[in-house]
Amino acid sequence: MKLQAFGELRRGRPVEINRKELEYGHNYAEVVFCGDWHLGHPNCLVERITELLDYALRNKVYVLLMGDLIEAGLTGSVGDSVYTQKLNPQQQVDRVIEILHPLVRKKLVLGLLEGNHEARILKATGINVAKMMAGTLGVPYLHEACWNVWRVGSQKYTIYALHGASGSKFIYTKLKAATDIAHYFPQADIVAHAHVHDIASVAIERQYVGNGVNYRKQYVLLTGHYLGYRLSYAEAKGMPPSKVGSPKVKLVASEHDIHIRV
Repeated sequence: MKLQAFGELRRGRPVEINRKELEYGHNYAEVVFCGDWHLGHPNCLVERITELLDYALRNKVYVLLMGDLIEAGLTGSVGDSVYTQKLNPQQQVDRVIEILHPLVRKKLVLGLLEGNHEARILKATGINVAKMMAGTLGVPYLHEACWNVWRVGSQKYTIYALHGASGSKFIYTKLKAATDIAHYFPQADIVAHAHVHDIASVAIERQYVGNGVNYRKQYVLLTGHYLGYRLSYAEAKGMPPSKVGSPKVKLVASEHDIHIRV
């Protein structure tokens, strides 16, 4: 086998378009957009993460991993997590793989995005732990942003998912930052943005020309987090508390319809 061919086949390679056929029941497939765990951080609400993943496992709900699954506190990182994190980075990676393994066995993990906290290790060492986690789990490595095309029954849904890099502090500025990005991806049914540690969605009416002037909805989605507020960075900086958890999205099989619960 040629080296190039091996490289194309190896697990953990980045993909440009993440294409999936989703199984469904009750006329819809359900997907949870789940990230910003910061596993290892002292404020990480691990029990909330496992509750969500248990829900996904019990109900055959798909999961898209939105990045920052680990804290990865290093000596050069902002803040004091290098001293306060409960697990070292290797233990954090191992725990993520352990937690996700039951879902992977059921083929419920759609892909894994790289967050800026995983990128800390890449910057410091040249080792891409997000790619390694995806490769070990055998799920698509989506780099920092990726198009997703998911088929549910007779319907095709396009999702542009990215970890993101906004420094917005308030819900309305977080939504504005994500909505500004969505303008560049008008064909996406959903633009899913992590990083800002909030859950919210907004629907935008898009016009397009077919036989006449037609309208379609595009949803902008902030994908939540799993950090407690008390004694947190957010509290210290005077930022408002934000909802913990992940949005749940139902993609209808018989008609092009999206239902979002935040």
